[in-house]
Amino acid sequence: MIRIRGKLVLWAAILAVSTLLNGCQNKAEKSAETNQSAVETEESAIEMQEEVTEGAADSQTETEETKGEAKEEGRYNKKPDPVASEGSKILFVGNSHTYVNNLPGMFLELAFAGGHNVDVYDLTEGMYYLEMFADPEDELGAILYQALTEEKWDFVFLQDNTNAVFSKAEEKMFPYARILNEKIKNAGGQTGFFMTWSPEDGTGIFGAETVQKALSQSYQTIARELDSLLLPGGDLFMEALSQDSELQLWGEDGQHPSETGTYLTACAAYALLFQETLEGNQYIDVLDQETAGRLQKIAADYMLGESL
Repeated sequence: MIRIRGKLVLWAAILAVSTLLNGCQNKAEKSAETNQSAVETEESAIEMQEEVTEGAADSQTETEETKGEAKEEGRYNKKPDPVASEGSKILFVGNSHTYVNNLPGMFLELAFAGGHNVDVYDLTEGMYYLEMFADPEDELGAILYQALTEEKWDFVFLQDNTNAVFSKAEEKMFPYARILNEKIKNAGGQTGFFMTWSPEDGTGIFGAETVQKALSQSYQTIARELDSLLLPGGDLFMEALSQDSELQLWGEDGQHPSETGTYLTACAAYALLFQETLEGNQYIDVLDQETAGRLQKIAADYMLGESL
């Protein structure tokens, strides 16, 4: 299913083409869709694990070769120019790592609670790659192309399939990221990349730390090249765990985020786009106030540091 979450239906032309475009979920609707997506993600988890492992050896070699360069450059942390403001239109493009637990919806709730009236949408489908979104002959690719051609956007975040990023990013991710970035900039928007995370236990012979380094290196490389924003979900997971090892950031399948993990990422998106802390933000989703406050602080401290 294509999931579009926004306060309003995106645009009438696309709605006429596809009845699968929906407005922003109410909180009551969110639970039902999350349950449905859980079935889809459980079915895809094994396939994802196998695909990621397939390209792991090549990725490890590339990561070792570029590790020194990444260390010299430091963590990539570009700030938006301008920052999100009243009426900003924000689009999230990706797969189940974006739609499980409704990351765009959580971000929207945080924005409203923080006094920011923005429009948030997403175009997602399980197991999708940027390669597919960059293909105008693909069903979702056609919708995205029309959206970027006929609408103006302030921010568009791109999230790729873990396998494409981990195995051979230069071949499977970067060319399509460049294509979509050009479309986004032509639509008046700032491109952002949403870095996902390693499976909780790593993949195959590679541990979670090794996998995350490879994912981080690929996302930082393309973000630097395109002078784009970066929402470093996977790196933020590692940072949060370094501060509180008891946090459960992955869901039961060990691949997709728990609600805690999604909330942490949504907080990071808030800090990145508005360039402000979440101090006093009352939206806590299903978390207790103490845990939500701790995650808000971790995300804001990490995202509001100096650019390197």
